[in-house]
Formats: sequence, structure tokens, C-alpha cells
Amino acid sequence: MSYFSNRSFNLVYVHAGLQAFASYGGEAFAFVYLLKEGIPAPLVLLAIGAMFGSRMIFRQLVLPLVRRVGLRRALVVAILAEAATYPILSQITGTGWLLFGYLALWALSSSLYWTTYHSYVALMGDTHARGKQTSAIELIGMGMGILAPALTGLLLTAFSPEVAFGTVAAAMALSIVPVLLGPDPAVADQAEMPREARVAARTVLFADGLRAGSFHFTWLIALFLTLGSSYAAFGGAMALSGLAGAIGGLILGRAIDLGRGLGAVQIGFAALTLAAVARLFGWPVPMLAVAANALAALAWPLYATAFNARVYNLARQSPCPLRFHIVAEGGWDLGTCLSCLAGAALLYMGFDYYLPLAIGVLACGLGYLTIARTFRPAAQPAQ
Repeated sequence: MSYFSNRSFNLVYVHAGLQAFASYGGEAFAFVYLLKEGIPAPLVLLAIGAMFGSRMIFRQLVLPLVRRVGLRRALVVAILAEAATYPILSQITGTGWLLFGYLALWALSSSLYWTTYHSYVALMGDTHARGKQTSAIELIGMGMGILAPALTGLLLTAFSPEVAFGTVAAAMALSIVPVLLGPDPAVADQAEMPREARVAARTVLFADGLRAGSFHFTWLIALFLTLGSSYAAFGGAMALSGLAGAIGGLILGRAIDLGRGLGAVQIGFAALTLAAVARLFGWPVPMLAVAANALAALAWPLYATAFNARVYNLARQSPCPLRFHIVAEGGWDLGTCLSCLAGAALLYMGFDYYLPLAIGVLACGLGYLTIARTFRPAAQPAQ
């Protein structure tokens, strides 16, 4: 089966491209923008941790919303709510009600978006071609990873936050079109999630959340400060790393579909751990930090293709992919929250970024142990 033979899933690719533009051009700049507006790094990490903590509450709204309007319409609502966060972000000039409003809306919108999006992809995709489809999404994302940060960095430098984040909001809002043109997958009104599936969902994503709080959010702050708090330099560093590992991700996707999922996971986690170590030791020196960022771009498609393909297959094998992802995303939120709060506390106590970034290295090891367990026949059959 080719990458594009599923016509309905081709619409997912279009949506994923526009969403990736918003992610690389908006989310990647959101917290460094707060730094630029004078909010200290420990407070920014504290705000991120609090936001992810509150998502565990907001996510309880997902199932009632999907039951009422359907999965596709719920995803559309989430997309528009995500788009609405960026105009608010552009008006923030320090701590205050706008900051709290932005964090609250982002917590609500992202909890709705990622749960419905992952469920939508799990239901729309093909289990026997999951690796290829997931790696194609990563390839599209890497392409946007070149364009979006370069453009956003330019717009923030030459124009205004309203123009930069308004462009991001427009791209995110436009991503509803392919969703509206696609089918509306059915979600079971009642489904009992076995304890085994709930534990797998929660633990695998909890470990990934611990990694994300350090490897993603803490790293973006460290990189921005190391590059002199320059939007242009930060955008250039992000753009340079954009497409570096896309071919490796595509090759790995084929291996997953040939039944070598565990081997793909081992390669992905090894590559990501190496990148996390490079970031740990390279963050204080601009050239080393940029190089470590590029190495992470090589590692990311290998990791994300293997990890997401496995999670989507586990969700598809469960009684209800939506309920699986509600549990899984709750675990991710908890892990990310704890990782960000730990990073904030360490920075507040006067430590530099070595210890906060070390959390990501340790979390990679924990993440591998948790996902490798799902390949054991007693836990969950491999695909």
C-alpha cells in the first residue's frame, strides 16, 4: 500500500501540514515570546507546568462533547479554539490577566485538540500501513519545520507580534477545511477499557510527558537564551533543523509495517537519547546548542514515527480509541507537568540548565522500558 492510496487519510496529511506550521511557527515561539516580554524562565516553566496540570481537568469535557456533536465536529471546535489562543498571546506584555487567560484557553483547546486529533488519526489510518502513514506525517511536519520558524522569526523581528501570531492563527484555522471534507468516524457510545489497556496508555504517555517537559519546553527556553534572546537566531536554528531526519523516518516507517516495530522503537529511542545527551552538554555554547538542535531533528522522525505508530496501533486495538487517548493524554499531561515544575524549581534555586535537561535523558530510558513492555504477548500483541 502506498503512502497516499487511502484518500480519506490524505486529508489528514493536509491538516497535519497546516497544524505543523502553527506548531513550529507558533507554539515553538510562544514561550520564548514570554521570555522576551520580561517573564523569568522559572516562571515561564511554572506556567507551562500549571497549564498541563489543568489539562487533566479540561480533558474530562472531551467525551461528553464527542458524544454530543461527533468526533469530527469536536475536532473542528478544538482547532478553532487553538487558533484563538494566538491573538491573545500577541497582546501579552507581562504577568497579568491576559497571561492567565491565554494559559487557560490554551489548556482547554489543546486538551480537546490532541485527544480528538490522535483518536481521529487512529481511526482514519490503516493498521497494516501505520508506519508509512505516520512517517509521512512526520515528513510533512519536518517540511513545515523549515518554513514556519524562519517565517515567524522574520515576522517577529521585522513587524509585530500581531502580524506573526495572526499568520499562525490563520494557518491553524484553515486546517479545519480538510477535516470538514473528511468522514466522521464513529465513536462507541459505551465501551469498557480493560485495566491492561488503561495501564499501557497511561504509563507509556506519562514517560513521554516527562521527556517532553525537559527535551522540548525546557530546551526551547535554554536555546533561546543561549542564542542571545534573538528571534532571528532562534528561528534560523529551528529552521536549519527542520528537514534533517525526514528520510530516516520514512525508511523506519517501512520497517514498522514489515513487522519490525520493536526494532524501530529501539532505534528511535537510542537516537533520541543521544540527542538528549547532546543537548545536555551543548546548551551553554551557541554553536554546540545549534548542532545539538540539528541532531535532535535527525533523531525526532525516527523516534516519533516508531512511537506514534505503536501508540496508534494500541489505540486501534483497544475497545475505543477515543477513551484510550483520553487516558493516555492524561498520563502525558501529568508527566509534562511534573517535568516542567521540577525544571522551574531547579532554575529558581539557582541551578543552571544541566539538571533540568538531565530529566529528559532519564525519561528516554523510562520511556523505552514502558513502551517495550507493550510488545510482550501477555500485555499487547505487536503489529
